[in-house]
Amino acid sequence: MNGNTEFTLEDAVNDATFAPQPTEETMVPVKAEKLVMDYSTDFPSLPIAPLTTAGKESNAWVKPAIRSSTVTEVIKLTAEERAGPAATKGTAIADERKKCKEIARKSGCVIDLSESRDGTLSIMITGKQQKVAAAEQMLNRELTAQMVREITIPKEHFGAIIGKEGSNLRRLQEEYNCTIAMPNKEAEHGTIKITGARAGADALSKKLTEMSSERSKQGNEAFDIPHLYYPWIRGASGVNYDRWANEDNVKVKIPPYNVENEKIIVTGEKDAVTKVANEIKAIYQEKSSTIKSLSVKIARSQIRFVLGRGGEGLNEILRNTDCVVEVPSEDSDSDDVIIYGTQSKVVEALSAVYARASSVISAEIPCPQWMHRTLTGPKRVHLVALIPNMERLSVDFTENGTIYLEGPPATLTVAKELLLAEIERLSRDNDSKTVTVPIDLHRHIVGKAGANITKLREEFDVSINMPNENTNSTQIVVEGKKEGVKKCIEQIKEAVKKLENEKSRDIIVEQRFHKNIIGSKGESVNKLRQQYPSVVVIVPDASAKSDIISIRGDKDEVDKVHAFISKQNKELLESNYQESVPIFKEFHKHIIGKGGVTINKIRDETTTRIELPIEGSGEEKILVTGKKENVKKAVTLLTNIQNEQANIITVETVIPAKAKARFAFNGRRLLSDIEKECGNVFFSIPKEKSDKITIRGPKEFVATAERLLNELLSNLNDQTEETTITAEQTYHKFLIGKAGGKVKKLREQYPTVRILFPEDASDDIYLVGKKEEVQAVKAILLKQIEELKQTIELTADVDSKYHKHFLVRGNEVLKDIQAQNGNVQVYFPKMGDTSTTVTIKGSKECAESAKARILEIVDDLTCQVTLEVEIDNKYYRTILANRGQHTQEISKQHNVHIKFPVKDAKDEVNEEGKNIANIVTIIGRDYKCEAAKNALLALVPIVKEFSVDKINHSALIGRGGEGIRALQQTYNVNISIPNNSDNSDIITITGVASNVDQCILELQGRNVEFEKLAEERVLKAFKIVVNVPATYHQKLIGRKGAVVNEMRNKFDVQISFPKEGDVPDAVTISGYEEKVGECKAEIEAIIAKLQSMFTQTVSFDPRFHPRMIGTGAKTLKKTCEEFNVDIRMPNKTDQDPTLVTFTGEKESDVVECIEALIIQEEDFVDALVDNGQYISARPEIAAPQQLPRNVQITGAPWQNNLEQFPTMGQTPPAPSSTVSGVWGSRINKTSC
Repeated sequence: MNGNTEFTLEDAVNDATFAPQPTEETMVPVKAEKLVMDYSTDFPSLPIAPLTTAGKESNAWVKPAIRSSTVTEVIKLTAEERAGPAATKGTAIADERKKCKEIARKSGCVIDLSESRDGTLSIMITGKQQKVAAAEQMLNRELTAQMVREITIPKEHFGAIIGKEGSNLRRLQEEYNCTIAMPNKEAEHGTIKITGARAGADALSKKLTEMSSERSKQGNEAFDIPHLYYPWIRGASGVNYDRWANEDNVKVKIPPYNVENEKIIVTGEKDAVTKVANEIKAIYQEKSSTIKSLSVKIARSQIRFVLGRGGEGLNEILRNTDCVVEVPSEDSDSDDVIIYGTQSKVVEALSAVYARASSVISAEIPCPQWMHRTLTGPKRVHLVALIPNMERLSVDFTENGTIYLEGPPATLTVAKELLLAEIERLSRDNDSKTVTVPIDLHRHIVGKAGANITKLREEFDVSINMPNENTNSTQIVVEGKKEGVKKCIEQIKEAVKKLENEKSRDIIVEQRFHKNIIGSKGESVNKLRQQYPSVVVIVPDASAKSDIISIRGDKDEVDKVHAFISKQNKELLESNYQESVPIFKEFHKHIIGKGGVTINKIRDETTTRIELPIEGSGEEKILVTGKKENVKKAVTLLTNIQNEQANIITVETVIPAKAKARFAFNGRRLLSDIEKECGNVFFSIPKEKSDKITIRGPKEFVATAERLLNELLSNLNDQTEETTITAEQTYHKFLIGKAGGKVKKLREQYPTVRILFPEDASDDIYLVGKKEEVQAVKAILLKQIEELKQTIELTADVDSKYHKHFLVRGNEVLKDIQAQNGNVQVYFPKMGDTSTTVTIKGSKECAESAKARILEIVDDLTCQVTLEVEIDNKYYRTILANRGQHTQEISKQHNVHIKFPVKDAKDEVNEEGKNIANIVTIIGRDYKCEAAKNALLALVPIVKEFSVDKINHSALIGRGGEGIRALQQTYNVNISIPNNSDNSDIITITGVASNVDQCILELQGRNVEFEKLAEERVLKAFKIVVNVPATYHQKLIGRKGAVVNEMRNKFDVQISFPKEGDVPDAVTISGYEEKVGECKAEIEAIIAKLQSMFTQTVSFDPRFHPRMIGTGAKTLKKTCEEFNVDIRMPNKTDQDPTLVTFTGEKESDVVECIEALIIQEEDFVDALVDNGQYISARPEIAAPQQLPRNVQITGAPWQNNLEQFPTMGQTPPAPSSTVSGVWGSRINKTSC
C-alpha cells in the first residue's frame, strides 16, 4: 500500500460478486481511463465547532414554580378569647376537639389543635384555600368568646352601612366574622349592636365609626334649572360632568329630557358640592341672559344626519359653536330644528346644521325581488365587487322590490349608476318565472333528499326556490339564464303532468307475507319495477307492524301491479291457511315420534308446515300452515294420534249467535275461564258462519265443560250485564284469595257471575252475569279494594342478626316480599341499631300477609341447618350449565341456599376424610335441604353403554353429524361413538339419568330401523354395466347433469360414469333389480337414438374458437338453436385441439351450420392478418459499453503515516517513546 493506490471500478464489482458472470457476448479489451483524485480536496474534513462556555441555563427548560394548592393557617386563642367560663379552660379542650372534628368534616380540611399551660389554644388548619377560609370562620364562631359592642351612629348614615339590598352589611359581617344588629326603622335611637370575637368586634366597631365619620363629611344640594340649559351644564359629550366627577369627586344627577322633573342634585364633599353648584348656577345665569333662538326647516329624512350617531353631531356643534341644537322627537311629524345660542354664534351653528344635513343623501332604485340575490351574492361579495368604494355608503335591499342607497353625494351617484347598469344587464340576460304546482306534488319535485331538485339546478344552471310549507303556496320560483329558466319550467310542467296522471293505491297484505312479496334480496319487487318502471312499491318495515303496501305510479301500471299483488296475496292466503290444533302437552312426544319420524311423515304427506310450541311456554296448541285442504288433513291426522293415545272425545254444542259474540269477547276470556276450571279441555269457535262450539278432551272433563257451558248459556239473556273494575295488579292476589278461596266463595253466593282476572299486565277485572248479581259482586269487590287501600301500621319482632338476610343483594328478599304483598312499606332498623322492631305500613291484608311472610322467613332461618353433599367436581360444569339455571330453580323451589366450592379449590381432605373440592353445601330447613339434595343429585350425570352395530354408526351420525347432534339436543345428553379403528359397537351416553334412559329407548327404536335399512341395502345393491361409447357420455349426462339426474330420480338408481383409469365405455347402474333393468333399457334407447344421428368433425383455427363460443357460450347456444344441431368443442387434452364435432338429426342441418361457421372463420382470420400488417418490430438498441476507469488517490492519511497505517506483512517500527502507564513495563518486557 506504499505510494499511490490504483484500482478499477470493474475490479471492485468483480470482487463483490465473488464469481465471474456469464455473458453471451465476447468482451473487447478497452484501455482504462485514468482518474486522479486528491484526498485533501475531494474529501474535505468537517469544520470544528468552536468551544463555548456554559452560560446561564435557558428559561425555557427551567420549571416554573408551582404554588401548592394546599395552604395552612394557624389561629391562636388566648384563655380570655376562648368560649366558655374561665374556670373550665383546662377541661373545655374535649368539647373544642369535638367541635373541631365536626367543622373538619363539614369543610373538608384537616384541623389540629393544642393547648398551652397558660390556656392559649393553637389551631392549625390545612386544606384548599377556600375551604380553609370557611373553616376559619366556623372556628371563630364556635370557639371564640362572643363579645358585644354597641356604637351610636346617626340614622341618616345607616344607608351607607347597609348598602344596596344589604350588600355592604353582608360583606362587613363576612369580612369581620361578626353579626351586626341594626335598629328598627321605628326606633328613635341609632345604636348598632356588634356581636363576635373581641378582635373582630373591636375592628368592626372602628370601621363603622370611620364610615359614619366619612359620611358626616358628605353633603348634597338640589336646585331647579330648565331642561333647555342642560346641554351647556353637561358640556359637549359630557365634558363638564366628567370633570366634576374626576376632579372634585362630585356626582351630579341631571334629569333626562323625557321627564317633567327639572331638579339637579349635586352630591359629594360639602366644599366640593358648594363649588360645583355655584358653577352650574353661573352657567345657567349666563346663558339665560344671552342666548337667542333660530328655527329652520330640515327634511325629516335628513334630521338624523344632523343628530349623528349617539347624538355626536349635536355635541360637535355645541363644542365648535357653543350653541344647542334641538331636533324634534322621533314620534313627531315636525321638521323644525331650533338653534339656541348667542347671536354671533347662531349663524355659525346654522351653517354647521346645513352642512351635516347635506353631508349624506339617499336614493331609491326599483329592482325586481329576484335580482336581489344575484346582485348581493353570498356574503355580499358580488355587491362589493360591483361597487368597490363602499366607504360610508349603505345599500339596503327591501322586500318591496326597492334598493335603498344612503351615503355621501359623490359616492352615492357612482354606486347608483353602477347598480342601474347591472340591473339592465340582468334584465337582458336573466329571468325569473313562477310555475304553479299543487302542494301535494312539491315533495315529488324535490325528490328524496333533494335529488330531483338538485338535478334540475345542475342541468339547467338555475336557482329553484320552493315555497315555505307553512304558507301553503303553490308557486315555485325559477331564476337564472332565460334559456335555462324556460327549459327548467318545461321540465317541471312535464313532471307535474306525469305526476297528475299517477295514482296511489293501497293493498292489505298480512305482514307475514311481506317477505314473499319482496322476494329473496328484493328479487320479486325489482322484477316488478323493471316490468313497470313508473311504479313504486312501498312495503312497510317489520317494526312498523303495518299490513298496508302502497303502490304509486302511472294509473294503468298501478292497476296492473295491484292486480298482480292481489293475485299473489290470494295464492299466499290459500297456501298459508293456518289452524291451531289443541294437543295436550303429554301427547306432544307421540306427535313428534322417534327422531321426529311421525311429524315429518305428516309434513311430507300433507305438504304443510307444523310448528310446535316452545318448550316451557305453557302453550299446548300446535300451529299448522298450508293449503286449506292440506291443513284440514294434517289437523285430522294430529287429532287422531291424540285420540289413539287417550280417551279423547269431541262434543259439539249449539249456541245462539248473540252468545257466540259474547264468548268471542275480550279474547274468549269466558271460555278460557271454563278451560282453567275444568282442566284438560279445549273450546273451538269455528271461523265460518256456524252456530256450534266444539269441546275436545277426556270424557269426564268434557262432560263438566259442557255442563258449565250450558249453565252459562242459560244465564246469557237480555238481563246479562258486563262490567269492569279497575284494581292495581298487586291487589289481585288478595282479591282472589289463597287457592282462589275468595273467588270460589263469591261464585257460590252468586252462581251466574263469572269473575275474569286479567292474564296480562292489565288492571281491569271483568264481571259477566245477571245484572243484580253482577252489581252485588262489584260492590263487594270495590269494598275489598277500598279496604286494601286503607293503610295500617304493624310491627314484627325480628332478631337483629337476621336483618342482614333481608337487606343483602340490594334488598332482594325485602323487595320480593313487597312485590307479593301490595307494595307495602317495610322499615328495618338502621345498621348498627340493636332494635328488633320491624315496621310494616300498608293495607290491612297486605301488611298482615307481609308480616306473616317475614316471620316465616325468620322461622326458616332459626331452624336452618347445613347439609353437605359430596359430588365429584368434574360434574360441576354440567350441573351449573346455562349459568346455573337448574341450581337456581332448586334453590327457589325448596327455599335453600346452595354453595359450590370455589373454582380453583385445592384437592384437600377435611377431618372426615372427604375431598373439600367435592363438597357442595346446602343451607336451609332440614326437610327442604333433603329434598334439594335429592334434586341436586338427580342433576349429576351418569354414563351408560349401548350397542349399535358398527356398520350403522355412520347412519346414526348422519350427514355432517346432523343426526347425532339432533339426538344430543333432543335428550340433552352427550353421545360418544368409537372410532373406526376401535372395531367396537359400544356407544357411550352421558347425562342426567332420566334423559339417558329416554335416549336409550330412542336408540333401541333406531336399531330396529337400521335392521330394516340393512335389508333394503342388500336389495339395492344389484349392479349392471352398460356399454356406452365415451363420445355419448356428455349427452347422457346432459347440461349440468339434467338428463342423468332425471333418470336417477325416476328409477331410484345410482348411475356412475367411468373415472380416469377405468374402462372408458363402462357405465354402472346400481339399485333394485327391476328398476336397474328399466333404467338400462332407457339408456340403450337414448344411445340408439344418438347413434342414428349424423356426425361430422371439422377443423377450425383455435383463434376462432372464442369467437365461435361467445360470452357465456351465448353465441354457441344461438348457433345450435338456429341450425338444430349439437356442437362439441375440443378439450385441452385432445390430441388435435382444432377439431369441433357437429351432430344433428338431419345431414343438411349439419352441413349448413359448418358452412356458415367456415365463412365466419375466414372473415375473422382475414381481419387478424389485416390488423397485423401495421405492426412493425422495434429494433433492439445495444446498451453503450462503459469504459473502465483507473482511480488514483493521493495525499490520503494511510499514505503519509505508515506507523498508524502499516501494510500487510510489514514489521512495525520501534515505538517513538516509552509506553507509559500501569501496563507499560509488562509490554516492554514482553517485546524484549
